Amino acid sequence: MLTVEFFSGDPLNDLYVVLLNEEGKEIDSTISLNKGEAQFNNLQPNETYTVKVGNPNNFTTGMYLTEKKFMYTSSTQSILVQTYAVNHNKGFGVPVILQNPELPNGCEITTLTAVLNYYGAETSKLEMDQNYLPKQSFEYKMKKKYGPNPNQAYGGEPSNLETGTYVFAEPIVKAANNFITERKLDLHAKNSSGSTIKEITNYIRQGIPVIIWVTLDLSPPKVKGGWIMEETGEYHQMYQNLHTMVLLSVGNTTVEVMDPRKGLITLDKGAFFNSYEALGEQAVVVY
Repeated sequence: MLTVEFFSGDPLNDLYVVLLNEEGKEIDSTISLNKGEAQFNNLQPNETYTVKVGNPNNFTTGMYLTEKKFMYTSSTQSILVQTYAVNHNKGFGVPVILQNPELPNGCEITTLTAVLNYYGAETSKLEMDQNYLPKQSFEYKMKKKYGPNPNQAYGGEPSNLETGTYVFAEPIVKAANNFITERKLDLHAKNSSGSTIKEITNYIRQGIPVIIWVTLDLSPPKVKGGWIMEETGEYHQMYQNLHTMVLLSVGNTTVEVMDPRKGLITLDKGAFFNSYEALGEQAVVVY
């Protein structure tokens, strides 16, 4: 059995690999060594097995990185397992996707597209925007502006520089899961808002990039204007500098991100997480 990084195909060593029989009972376990190889003996021909791959602590939380079912035959020489663990010597393979010029106000759907591409899903930011992002137009009634709750839908159009706004985590999760379901992918998007720095760092260590809501320059959030949310009648103050980035690595003093405006950049860790907290700790993961 060969364990490799999903996006790049690089072999991965030091992963915990568990073998289960058709009833789900663990029958063997090992560590991937020597260019990602994990060896199991005494498998029975024409029997169905399942392998689970991850770090040892994954199995205590139930969030192992990869699960693959296969049937062993006498002609089976090896099984290739593409796992979402990361070759830390090379860093994440999240592609750089820039929101401009097509989506000047579409950082959220652009970062989601980059994460889906990282897992091998073929899609584009425009397809995700046009077919999957929940959106709602603004309306004016008695000279008052009405629009959606950003926790439910995007207000306006990401392609419109003047009137496009933003969306929070839950609609991005919905867009991702609708896409995943339609394409029948073995993935799941999760709203991880409220996660602590430790929890976010743990995602990164497991090879799971995290979409994080921050401000454009990590300065304090700025609000101006807004609209009445139709569902509740409450007034939503509009953020002027809201942004999303894909978090790729967390160091002692810095973080590496894929910024859909600038590409791969390094930022101050403290300022980054302060901005995350100031915007309500919005985060999304896909795995």
